Amino acid sequence: MNTDFIKELNIEMLIKIKESTFDGRGYLNLERYLTTDIDTINYRLDALSDLLSDRTFFYAMQEIMPQISMLQELRQFSAMARDDIENLYSVRDLNTYIELVEYLYTNLNKYQLNSAMFSEIKKAVNEIHSSDEYEGIKAKLPENMQLITELKSITIGVNIDAAMRPIESGIVSLNNEVFVSGNVIDKLFRLDMSDNPYECAAPLSVPPKIFTKEEKQLFESTVNTAVHKLLRSSLKSWKPTVKAYSESKINFLMRYYENLRFLVAAAEFFYTLKDMNYPVCRPKVCSKEEKKCVLKEIYYPEFVLYNNHMKGNDFSFDENGMIYIFGGANGGGKTLFARSVAICQALFQLGLYVPAEYAELSPCDEILLHFQKKNNDVSQSRFMEECERISKLMKYAGEYSLVVCDEALSGTNGTEAVPIAEEVLKAMSAKGCRGIFITHVHEIGNSADIINGLDFCKSKIDHLTVLTDERTGNRLYKVVRNHPDGKSDASFIAKKYGLDFETLMRGEIK
Repeated sequence: MNTDFIKELNIEMLIKIKESTFDGRGYLNLERYLTTDIDTINYRLDALSDLLSDRTFFYAMQEIMPQISMLQELRQFSAMARDDIENLYSVRDLNTYIELVEYLYTNLNKYQLNSAMFSEIKKAVNEIHSSDEYEGIKAKLPENMQLITELKSITIGVNIDAAMRPIESGIVSLNNEVFVSGNVIDKLFRLDMSDNPYECAAPLSVPPKIFTKEEKQLFESTVNTAVHKLLRSSLKSWKPTVKAYSESKINFLMRYYENLRFLVAAAEFFYTLKDMNYPVCRPKVCSKEEKKCVLKEIYYPEFVLYNNHMKGNDFSFDENGMIYIFGGANGGGKTLFARSVAICQALFQLGLYVPAEYAELSPCDEILLHFQKKNNDVSQSRFMEECERISKLMKYAGEYSLVVCDEALSGTNGTEAVPIAEEVLKAMSAKGCRGIFITHVHEIGNSADIINGLDFCKSKIDHLTVLTDERTGNRLYKVVRNHPDGKSDASFIAKKYGLDFETLMRGEIK
């Protein structure tokens, strides 16, 4: 599936991850979650419904996500570690593991959970919590574990020669207090002579800012090797506990981590919309072959999140209209409407709720969008650039594709735009696509009856327009299934700017 629509609809800015990953970057690869599989969509919708049915449960899952993330990162470090410090990493993970199990056991048993995902996690956590293995892990944690879990800093001693080259180094102490930044000169100027053994003589530096990723891993490995040697004798007595940990069922949680991370972020997005009194709904999932799309009171979430009010509209595809030529008054909300339809389809295929009061949707194998872009290539006209983009887009189009073209071919005049638009619309119909074709060229609308009468027409073409107040010409931002009246809009614009015949003849200044 072509995934350009994710950036085009700015979905990455709507569903965001807050915690950092082990390499210091928060990210969510939405492309990984796109699917046309109905079972997968329903599986995620069920889990999301659990999160959205009880806000306290959502908060509980949101709160624990950084800890699950940290456990995953610790295990990644452990997997990269050499054998001589692997035990040290595992021991450090034990408390995190126990805290997670206890937290999940308490919270998952508080709520009525209906989804397969949360039911599976709850069952696994309950089995772990009641197992002899888990009780053994808790019982066998040695007192020295406190030193590892509360370890905040390490004092390192380095001997140097006359050229300030390090010749020897070693760990002086393991501390449960953190070092703080300091500066000898500043201390003298402040006349602050207090003796703080944890104040550095120079400001502290963050390893990622002074080391490359490889150097940082080498630095961590070196320090942990030294700590391991210091605690070698104690670690020997921890081996049974470490072995029990490594054989525990904590891996089950990692299998759900990516879906949890994704769905918790999505739930936060939908709660934000609900708090703004905009509807969100669980779509009814239909088969791909039905080509179903019924949407009630849709809106474009990115637009409303910036405190812009948007009226909801209805939309559907059916046997008499699988492709719509969308015309009407400029500034009437055609682009926002088209984006609203597209994002409903996109969120649905991520297995999520949609910004609507009601929805029935079938998966598409492609979501293909053509919206206006600034042409930065001075050697290429806007018209040529549009032709190239539409040509590439149509190569992906097929019977189960959604195609949305916004003001396509607007870089040329109507004489050139009409025949090219007709060819594109004929291709969309012949391929059996679903689509919206927004145009300011009124004559393109006349192509519908011609194309619908062709033998190879699979998708019937109908019309959409935006209503205006007939008396004032004001935009009503209401989309209806009707042929646009281009003349009435042009007449209103002519009157507004004093270009109607009567005003021009009177010579009045508007």
